[in-house]
Amino acid sequence: MSNAKNRDVIDEAVKFLRDYYHAEGRDIQSAHAHAAVSHYLGYKSKAALKSDPSFDPTDVDLLNYRETGIEKLVECISRMKPTPLQDVSPSHLGEVIHAGLAPACESCNHKSMDITPLGYEEREPEGWVCRDCATMYEDDYATCRYCGEDYIYRASEINERGECHEHDGESVYDEEEEDDIDSLIEYYQNH
Repeated sequence: MSNAKNRDVIDEAVKFLRDYYHAEGRDIQSAHAHAAVSHYLGYKSKAALKSDPSFDPTDVDLLNYRETGIEKLVECISRMKPTPLQDVSPSHLGEVIHAGLAPACESCNHKSMDITPLGYEEREPEGWVCRDCATMYEDDYATCRYCGEDYIYRASEINERGECHEHDGESVYDEEEEDDIDSLIEYYQNH
């Protein structure tokens, strides 16, 4: 676990949620935002979250091991007094809360909806980067030709064939595989 200047991750997620929806013209009360974040983390209230001795609100890596979900969030939102959160898709609200709980991008130091953990192991990422920075700094970040665009790696983790460590060598064919490919090409050219 890493601590970044003892910032309260919950407060950052609440601020992100409120700022995100404010930009859409929806003003979310602080109490409703705190309740939504607490329920997303599986707690029945903000008080329950704050009183849990095993919960460290300064742990920027909490998404690596905390179970999250929208089930309790759906229950919580429906019981609230009228709030703009009741007009938002629960899955989208979960995505907003997740982005708020995630660390800021290591390149631009901003939280964003398209924040992505680096590497294949989402539970133990090597860092976090937004898609804009991953695209802008292509000398620093890359994708694996087999994992696809969903996973971003440090460029140093991708070999010259565009493969991550997990897929290293998959694009290299042995003699028998090359013969099979040549035969297939010949078949399609003749038929």
